Amino acid sequence: MEGWIRIHRKLIETSWFDKSEYVHLWLYLLLKANHQDKEIFVGNEKILVKRGQILTSRSKLSEVVRIQENKIYRILKCFENEHQIEQQKTKKYTVISIVNYDIYQKSEQVIEQSMNNKRTTDEQPMNTNNNDNNVNNIYLYFINKSNEKNLRTFNEKMKFLNEVQKDIKYNQLTPNEEYDLRNYILTR
Repeated sequence: MEGWIRIHRKLIETSWFDKSEYVHLWLYLLLKANHQDKEIFVGNEKILVKRGQILTSRSKLSEVVRIQENKIYRILKCFENEHQIEQQKTKKYTVISIVNYDIYQKSEQVIEQSMNNKRTTDEQPMNTNNNDNNVNNIYLYFINKSNEKNLRTFNEKMKFLNEVQKDIKYNQLTPNEEYDLRNYILTR
């Protein structure tokens, strides 16, 4: 297996960070989650496992991370209650979706594409009717929107970031502005 994952420093602020089995399982889920959509056959059934999801079972997780199956159940339930995962269970398997996967695991290709787009934009002649710095206004728009929401808990902040990423204006931010925006929202 190749590649790497990003781990946000906010991990140490979770309610379960002092429980090593929880951290171990969380890291395993992050490491095993698909980094791109993939079709998998389970018996004769073809299943689409999307980016940020893992197809597994409690018994498989127990075997790999060496945590008792009943404890796996409790840990996954905790992650679900904390809105860090969602589970879709069948008799044969469970699909675990990591909530906000894209916020933390944004692909290098997307970052590089954003940087290339920014360079192309910068190299074009400046518009003579430049009343405002459009990108800066979009960044400030999201900052103001977050201030209006008065986000207090980590989960509220993550939910807000997830909503922001779905906003069409978000794509107009530079990678640095995306980083600064996430950092501003998560640390205030």
